[in-house]
Amino acid sequence: MKKNTVRRAARTGAIGLFTAALLVGATTGALATDGSQKDDSPTWPQIVSPSEYADEGGKDPQSMAPIGEAAPAQGPSVQKLTDLLTETTGLELFQAPAVEEYEELGQTLTFNLGDGNYEHPLNITRLTVHNDVPSSVLSSDGDETSTTTLPNGSHLLTAVGTDGIRVSTLSKGGQLTVWEAPATTEQNAYAADALVRWARTVDEQGITASHSPVLAIAAAKPKCQLTQSRAPFRHGGSLRIQADAAMICDQTGRGNFAASLRQYHGLGIWRTKDVRGYTNEQGRSFPVILRFECSRLTISRWQYRSNIGNATLRNSNGTWGASNVFSQTAGIHCA
Repeated sequence: MKKNTVRRAARTGAIGLFTAALLVGATTGALATDGSQKDDSPTWPQIVSPSEYADEGGKDPQSMAPIGEAAPAQGPSVQKLTDLLTETTGLELFQAPAVEEYEELGQTLTFNLGDGNYEHPLNITRLTVHNDVPSSVLSSDGDETSTTTLPNGSHLLTAVGTDGIRVSTLSKGGQLTVWEAPATTEQNAYAADALVRWARTVDEQGITASHSPVLAIAAAKPKCQLTQSRAPFRHGGSLRIQADAAMICDQTGRGNFAASLRQYHGLGIWRTKDVRGYTNEQGRSFPVILRFECSRLTISRWQYRSNIGNATLRNSNGTWGASNVFSQTAGIHCA
């Protein structure tokens, strides 16, 4: 992140010289006492190009690996942010918010919203950064991107491409919020201008949130077991990356089950490559198969993991539920 050089301007004895200095400063930048031009770039984190990030000596975002396992995010501030997200978008919360720790980043919070269709997810990631953020983490190759600075000083980046729409805001306080509407269906479920409007509204509120554990509540009957592939894998010799997931219960009831396959792009941000889910009014077994066709032209060895996002079963005996159960991470190269 660029540092501001602040120097007190030398006082002049003539009003004419002072006015001339102001005019020069307005066209060429302010001058320091030694005659050099001052750096008027902001001192807070910004979204920058990959080349700028590299010139600043920025750390490889993909080296910021997750520590331990994700867990349900709790606490008053998490609930306050959840309420703001659902009220702003008019969407429902698909699964409990999750908290995860990352090397050199600290805590990230993820929220998964939707319109009632599990194949129309809206994923929101919130974290605090202390340095500039490379735009490559917030967009994909080939995306149409645009950036703007909001009246409150926040940066906003919009990226629209074949794999979906992403809108990111970075506040002056370092609050990075990434909105992802993955292209899991033929048409985008949410318009880019709607995501921009929602992102701006949430950013303007300036709500910070952090996980603060509360006492756990014992699970009610019935009981279910979650299973999934140890890690995503290539299916035979094909280019298909696959992961299996299922919920098996000891009673029948109204069950909801959804899982997703995700690709790590660094800085605690995962891209959704496939999502499957459904509701069964009288079910006991709920299997899904997640798939993503990669390309031999892909050079990078991407990291993948699956996530059981929402798993609940309810009947007259009670309710069982779990969320944010991740598989292990696998590095897969399609070339």
